[in-house]
Amino acid sequence: MIIDGHTDVLYALFRQQREFHNESPHGHVDLPRLRKGGVIAAFFAIYPAWSDFDIARGVDAWLNLVENPINSLLHIKKVEDIAKCRDEDKIGAILHFEGSGGIDEEFFKLRSYHRLGLRSMGLSWSNVNKFATGVSTGEKKRGLTYLGKELVAEMEKLGIIVDVSHLNEKSFWDLVEVAKKPFIASHSNSFSVSDHERNLKDDQILAIGEAKGTIGVNFCDLFLSTKLKSEDIGLDKIKDHIDKIVELAGINSISLGSDFDGASVPEVMKDVSYYPELITHLDENGYNKQELEKITHTNFTRIMKECW
Repeated sequence: MIIDGHTDVLYALFRQQREFHNESPHGHVDLPRLRKGGVIAAFFAIYPAWSDFDIARGVDAWLNLVENPINSLLHIKKVEDIAKCRDEDKIGAILHFEGSGGIDEEFFKLRSYHRLGLRSMGLSWSNVNKFATGVSTGEKKRGLTYLGKELVAEMEKLGIIVDVSHLNEKSFWDLVEVAKKPFIASHSNSFSVSDHERNLKDDQILAIGEAKGTIGVNFCDLFLSTKLKSEDIGLDKIKDHIDKIVELAGINSISLGSDFDGASVPEVMKDVSYYPELITHLDENGYNKQELEKITHTNFTRIMKECW
């Protein structure tokens, strides 16, 4: 029973002009392949989320997707809804904003989107906005703004999970200082295993563990390895990232956050239907049933309970 912490399927459906309910040779995620992969629920990202218009358009498309019965999706608003997915034979869809740039400074729209079901949000998408600073901006001294710290407090008050993937180090450490609830890196890996700027340094991984958060391992080929070609990346490289995060911060700190439909991925994890192969590989190489349950879903459900 897998919960995927980050997919960009909504954006991919629009770009590739394909239908969610039909299996496609394109992209990584659709209903038939989610079922084959054993996915019970996933965080469906709104991307881009840089402006009010981006978010409004994305939420409209997201609700159209989730509310259409042909797609067999269940809108997850509370952790108890996960169990309903099995009972109703549906895939759980968790609304996530990949960036906060389109949120107003008074948080009126944030509260409205929470009522519509927003349950997770990244503070930046590698860019600069009025709340935070992303990792790809070159900005090292700018972190969370005063408004950004207010945003974190409002998210925690409402019950919206704070996501640190895409933040620069200054914003990350500013968040650590003000966060009162567990936070996540929904789709990030270990920098010491692969030295990509989007990956997390050892001390950041430790900090997420100390905050009782979790990190969704990302299948983007560059995040897995900056040295290997995509076709040379095997399941052992994904395990290397999992092993490193577990070594530093413990088994409660690791989850799955594929970045499917938002990144180039290796052939060994070519789409969401390949999840069973990864789980079998972990099972055969040192991870027991209880640890696999934490990696696949219970670490995320624990954070849902604590944050929502």
